[in-house]
Amino acid sequence: MKNILSFTLASFLTAVHLSVSSAWAQDCPGSDATLPTDIFITEDISQEMVIDSTTGLAWARCVVGQQWNGTTQTCTGEALRLTWQEALQASSTYQAGNFDDWRVPNIKELASIVERACVNPATNLTIFNGAPAQHYWSSTPNTAATKKDEAWALGFFNGRIDSNDKNSDFYVRMVRYAE
Repeated sequence: MKNILSFTLASFLTAVHLSVSSAWAQDCPGSDATLPTDIFITEDISQEMVIDSTTGLAWARCVVGQQWNGTTQTCTGEALRLTWQEALQASSTYQAGNFDDWRVPNIKELASIVERACVNPATNLTIFNGAPAQHYWSSTPNTAATKKDEAWALGFFNGRIDSNDKNSDFYVRMVRYAE
């Protein structure tokens, strides 16, 4: 009886582990990527940024607070959660790829890097890895909101755009115009 219980418990724990770990894995039920890797160009030697050849926008590969590790080809460090005002202020001192003209993207720009074929996260993990699958600020205020203290944010867990209180703490990915 002990062997059967041990086997049953081990099977149960394995099943729980697999279901929990798969809940956190990116899910791409469709096979056609809407944001293929080959549209991105890495021009700078440091590879801290990529250029979207379809929009002409240069994106920081890491979220504010993280650093690009060229050896491991990943973003490392702790991504910072900022209020909307803090995000706008952070753009004035943000540097990546030897550029200092970074800014918080507007909501249309931010939506352009959503991988619509995937969730958890809804992004291209080859290009934008190591980023939390959470809400990210845009620079676009919600002028239709009854309270004027809301701005648009995008949830990279599912690609949804929502209006949120500007005092909420969200992540930020910077953008600039490619030259």
